[in-house]
Amino acid sequence: GAPGGAREAPSRGQGSGFIISSDGLVLTNAHVGRNAQRVTVKLTDRREFVAKVLGSDAKTDVAVLRIESKDLPVVPLGNTRDLKVGE
Repeated sequence: GAPGGAREAPSRGQGSGFIISSDGLVLTNAHVGRNAQRVTVKLTDRREFVAKVLGSDAKTDVAVLRIESKDLPVVPLGNTRDLKVGE
């Protein structure tokens, strides 16, 4: 335990992310789940899921999470081949 009998308070943080696969893959920042024992994903429709961190890269600050659900709304990712100068 902590000195003096004090208990450590759970650490809480917030971040944003995007559902990139209708079966539950979520793209977020690596710092969101760093050293976390549990990551809760809250959708805009107020549903909540406990997520598993599949992988993260601190250098690029990107992480991939998995939530257990089906038919989730997906954010379409762009294609750099379709970009024009200035976009």
